[in-house]
Amino acid sequence: MKDTPVGIQLYSVRGDCEKDFAGTLKALADMGYDGVEFAWNYGSMPPDELADLLRSLGLRACGLHAPKDQIAAPDSQAYAYAAGVGCPYISVSLAGDVEKDWPAAIALVQEAGRVAAGKGILFSYHNHAQEFHTFDGKYALDALYEQTDPTQVMAELDTHWIARGGADPVAYIRKYAGRVPQLHLKDIGPNDEFIEIGRGVLDLEAVLNAADDAGSKWIIYEQDRCERPALESARISIDNLHKVLG
Repeated sequence: MKDTPVGIQLYSVRGDCEKDFAGTLKALADMGYDGVEFAWNYGSMPPDELADLLRSLGLRACGLHAPKDQIAAPDSQAYAYAAGVGCPYISVSLAGDVEKDWPAAIALVQEAGRVAAGKGILFSYHNHAQEFHTFDGKYALDALYEQTDPTQVMAELDTHWIARGGADPVAYIRKYAGRVPQLHLKDIGPNDEFIEIGRGVLDLEAVLNAADDAGSKWIIYEQDRCERPALESARISIDNLHKVLG
């Protein structure tokens, strides 16, 4: 697992990206991150310019989180940027639709998987805690993965939200082995708080071993909220992660 590249979801440092996008990416590259996962902010650059920036910093695009209204639209901004920067994955989260209309959300995800496949891109679904709401004794998340094409809809599993939803992150990674190319490695504090990797209660070694066995291609750090400056949290997290990876 030590050779698996480490990325960061840019939502973790969204404030810094808004102030100085290129400078923030450089800081992350200097910390040792191998890639970045975009979340709506592209630094006000066209795709070719953004691709040049990534190359100059030695970063790769390890994902692109897209708005709901773009995932099944082949001509949308999300697909234009994914193609332009060579991003192999597009993802979405639809937690707000769990109780509103989950069957329709599943149908949208399947269509997005088909559209992405037509573009040579893998589509992945990112969970939150709401997907561990049960319908007829089954988690909503399991229903989504069971009712979508496993070759077109991947699982971007988020360890924090799995734990907060009351399930076991390690068991979930192993359950969807072969379908988890991107793992959102997000620690969780003893009171369910967001916290830097290595400072919470997540069994990092067990999670990383499961991800390795499951064939994950990217480990992606994300922290929704930070008590300290976000770039400081990003540095703490990658330093602690590298200690575990060896």
